[in-house]
Amino acid sequence: LAQARDAFAVAALDDLVNPSPWGLRRFEAACAGSGALHESVLLVEQADQPIAYIVISRVLDEGSIHNVGVRQDCRRRGLGGVLVDAALVALVEQGAARCLLEVRASNAAAVALYRSRGFTLDGKRENYYPDGAGREDALLMSRAV
Repeated sequence: LAQARDAFAVAALDDLVNPSPWGLRRFEAACAGSGALHESVLLVEQADQPIAYIVISRVLDEGSIHNVGVRQDCRRRGLGGVLVDAALVALVEQGAARCLLEVRASNAAAVALYRSRGFTLDGKRENYYPDGAGREDALLMSRAV
C-alpha cells in the first residue's frame, strides 16, 4: 500500500506509462488516502522504486479501478494480473460487492487482462479519452467481487 511519501515516484511512473497522466496532486491525494474519492494505491516495487501500481476506491458496496500502470521494461511478467487480483481482494475486505472500471478501447492487453479476471463488457463511452489525433472510446467493464 502506497504512502504519501510514494506520490512523487508513482506520479513519475504514471508520466512514463499513461497517455493521459494524472499529475502529482492527484497521486498525492490517492497515496495519502485523503482525496474526495477515498482512493488508495497498491504498488509493486523493485529496489525501493515503484515499477507497477493500481489505484482503487470504494463507495458503499461498489469498488472501482481508476488507474493501472506498469513500467515498460517490466511488462509481460504478470504484474498487472497480480495488481488486479490484489485490488479485488482489497475491495472485498473494504466491503465492495462489485468492481467497475473503464479502459481505452485500443488497449487490447488491458481488456484481455480484465476479461481473464472475470470482467465483462457493460457498455462504452464514446470519445471519452483524449488521444493524439482526437478522442477514443472507453469500454465500461465490471464484475462481482
